[in-house]
Parts: sequence; C-alpha cells; structure tokens
Amino acid sequence: MKKFEGICAALLTPYDESGKVNCAMLKKQVRWLIGQGIDGFYVCGSTGEAFLLSPQERMAILDAVCEENNGEKLVIAHIGQIATEHALELGRHAKAAGADAISSISPFYYKFSSAEIQQYYLDLMNALEMPFFIYNFPAFSGFSLTPELLDEMCACPYVAGVKFTSSDFFQLERMKRAHPDLTIWNGYDEMLLSGLSAGADGGIGSTYNVLCPTIRKIYDAHRAGDCAAAQQAQHLANDMISLICKFGVFPSIKAILGFEGMDFGACRKPFGALSEEGRAQLKAGYEAYCKARG
Repeated sequence: MKKFEGICAALLTPYDESGKVNCAMLKKQVRWLIGQGIDGFYVCGSTGEAFLLSPQERMAILDAVCEENNGEKLVIAHIGQIATEHALELGRHAKAAGADAISSISPFYYKFSSAEIQQYYLDLMNALEMPFFIYNFPAFSGFSLTPELLDEMCACPYVAGVKFTSSDFFQLERMKRAHPDLTIWNGYDEMLLSGLSAGADGGIGSTYNVLCPTIRKIYDAHRAGDCAAAQQAQHLANDMISLICKFGVFPSIKAILGFEGMDFGACRKPFGALSEEGRAQLKAGYEAYCKARG
C-alpha cells in the first residue's frame, strides 16, 4: 500500500477554446509534475472547479489522471456533492478508476447539523469501503470538524485522515495527538511549514502546481530537521503566493502554467478573466521566482 504522506498537487481543470475539459493537457501536466517531484494528486477539489463541472466531466478528469499516472503516485479523488447519492456515484466511479483514496467536503448551503454531516460521511465510507479523507474547509463549507467529532468518526475503519484547510493549528495538533495513525494533510499552502510543525504528514495545495520544487524543499528540509532551510523555502514560496492571491488564485496559476507551455484556458464563469496587467505582473514575478529558486 502507498503511504499517505508528502506533497500532493490539487489539480486545476484545463479547458480548450470551446470551453470543454482538455484531458490531453491535463495528462501533460500530470507527467510534468511527476518529473518535478510531486508525491500525488488531489483531483476535482476546490482548485479543480469541482462545483462548476458536471459529474461526467469529473469522472473523465479522474480517468485521465489515473491513466497518465498509471499507479506511480497517489491519486485522491474528491467526490464531494451536496446530495449523498450524487457523491456515491462519483465514489463508485473513483473506486473503479483506481484511485488510492477518496475525499469529500462536508455538504454545504443548507446548514446541515453535525449529526447530518457525520452521517453523510459514514454513508459514503461504509458504502465505498476505501480510504477516506474528510475535507475540513470551514471558510468555504461553513462547517468546522472538531477533534471530538473526528474521535467519533474514527470508529469507522475507512477514515484515513483529514485534509485540514484551516489555520487553527491547535486543532490540527489535537487531532494528530489523539490519532497518530491518521494522515493529516495541511491545506493552506502559505502555512505549510506551520502545519508540518503542528504535526501534519504532508500538504495538498493549489500552488504546488507551479511551485513544486520549492514546496518539495519545505517538506524535505522539515523532515531532515533543517528549520532554517525550510523557512527560507517557505519565504520564497510565499513571495509568489502573495502575487498569485493578488490576481485570483486559480486564474493566476493557470496563467503561470501557460508560461510553462501548458494552456489551461480560463476558469469557468462566474470566475472573471485575468487582466493583462495581472498577467504581466505574474510573468515578471514568476521569472524572478524561478531565478531565485535556482
């Protein structure tokens, strides 16, 4: 069994000129990231515009990633939907496609109770019977997974860990302390080193798509106990992340991938288009980053 640790890119979704998913371009990026030292892929999550895609598109994207990856690196399929049955449909496909694990954001919009959200996760895990990562992203979902609720859910043998997209590192530490065998993925790229220091086993991030060598340095230096090198690499990553956030995370990352010869198109509406000024600043910033990275 593959180890659930390291750095995993939360993949973006490329579109062609007609707005259709460009699976050939996605495969090209998967191969490029493998060459850059990535440990795995998180497919059709927030970064992948999951909720702007049809179920059929999400399935096709996962198929493309699994085909190109061919078992080399981890593949975690995000199957989150508001309706349990819709998530199960994606989950059954993910299992058949060969994903190593599945994950889901908590169901949102209707302000479900903790008991309802817990049952949502249990229904998915018990039906699909494969490693499952609870996606904790309170800023977007409106629900925060507590250590106490995680304790209860760990009675299910399919809980593999948590994708922890929160800056509450006390909560992360408490979860890891109580469940050392679970994998905790840090979710905020700009705080990767902080998450690792609090006990995270690795990270899943959107900027890993374009900052992989530097993210690799943060992770490896931390593992080796070289705090100064890890902090220096985090500083370098954050210089670029600050610029990416200035112009919109997903459009900016797609533009940078374009600088690397991979045309990912624009994000789907209602996401706005990247301005020419933004593109110019990103290009200059990315060139400076690459020079500093060496």
